[in-house]
Amino acid sequence: MKKILAIANRVKDWQINDIKDLANDYQMKMADELTDADFPNIEIQYGWNADLAEKYAANGYDSLRWIQVQFAGINQLPKKIVADEKIQITNMSGIHATPIAETVFGYILNYYRSLHVYKAREENRHWTYAQHMSLHGKKMVVFGAGNVGKEIARIGQAFGLETIGVNTSGREVDHFNQTVKTTDGFEQVTDADIIVNVLPETDATQNIFDATYFGRQEKHPLFINVGRGSAIVDRDLIEAVDQGDIAYAALDVFREEPLPAEHPFWAHEKIDVTPHMTGQVEHFAIETYKIFQDNLKAYVENGDLAVNVVSKEKGY
Repeated sequence: MKKILAIANRVKDWQINDIKDLANDYQMKMADELTDADFPNIEIQYGWNADLAEKYAANGYDSLRWIQVQFAGINQLPKKIVADEKIQITNMSGIHATPIAETVFGYILNYYRSLHVYKAREENRHWTYAQHMSLHGKKMVVFGAGNVGKEIARIGQAFGLETIGVNTSGREVDHFNQTVKTTDGFEQVTDADIIVNVLPETDATQNIFDATYFGRQEKHPLFINVGRGSAIVDRDLIEAVDQGDIAYAALDVFREEPLPAEHPFWAHEKIDVTPHMTGQVEHFAIETYKIFQDNLKAYVENGDLAVNVVSKEKGY
C-alpha cells in the first residue's frame, strides 16, 4: 500500500499536478477525502487544521514523518506530535513579512492620523478636526527581530521612526537603530511611542505583556499584537487602556480564535480587533507552495528538508 501525502492547504490545479509528478510514489489525498483508515498511513502532511488534530489523535500517526504547516508558528499542532522525534516540521516563516508589516502600518496610520475617528464621524457628516500626530521622530519598539520584525523596522525608518528591536541575544539586526536583549526590552525600553509584538508562541512568551509591563510605560503608547494572543494578559491590557497607560491597541491574534462574541475586546472603543488576517495576501497559495515544493523535492530525493525546518527546542 502506498504511503499517503495528505493536503489540507489551499492548492491550485497546477500545484496538484506538480505534487503528483514530484511524489509519484505516494497516494495524494485532500483532507476532506481522508478516511479513518488513512491516518495511520499518512507520511507527509501539507497544511494543518483543527479537524486533523482530532482525527490524528483518534486514528494514530504511525507513518507520519513530515508536516509542512502553512503558518509561521507551530502552536496549533498537538504537543504529542511536536514532541515526537520521528516527525519533522517545516513552517512558512518569511512569507508573511510583507503583508504583516503593511497591516501594522495600517494600524499605526489609522491611529496616528485619526482615520478611525473620521470614519465614525462620516456617518453623521460631522466635519470637525480630530487629533493628528506625525510618525517622524517617534520611537517604535518591536519585540521579535526576525523576518517580520525587520520588515516592520525597514518601513518604520522610512517614516522617520527610531526603531528598537528586541531579540534573545541583543545582536544587531538590519533596519533597527538599536537592538536589545529580551530582558532589557521589557524592563528598560519604557519610552516607546509604539509597541509591536511579533514574537512566536513559546513557553517563554506566555503572559509577558501584563500589568507590570504596561505600568512601566512613560508615553502612553499605541500597542499592536500580531504575534500570539497568549503573550497578553487580556484583562491587564483592558485595564491599561482604561487607565491610559496604553493609549490605544490593535490586536490581530487572541488566546481563543475565533474571538468569542462576548469578549470585551470587541466593544472597547480604544481597541481594534481584526480576525488573524495580517499574514493573508492574494497570492498566499503560490507563496506557500514554493516552500513546500522545495522541501518536497528534497524529501523525495533523500529524506531531508531544504528550508524552514522548525527547531523543536525553540518552538520556531
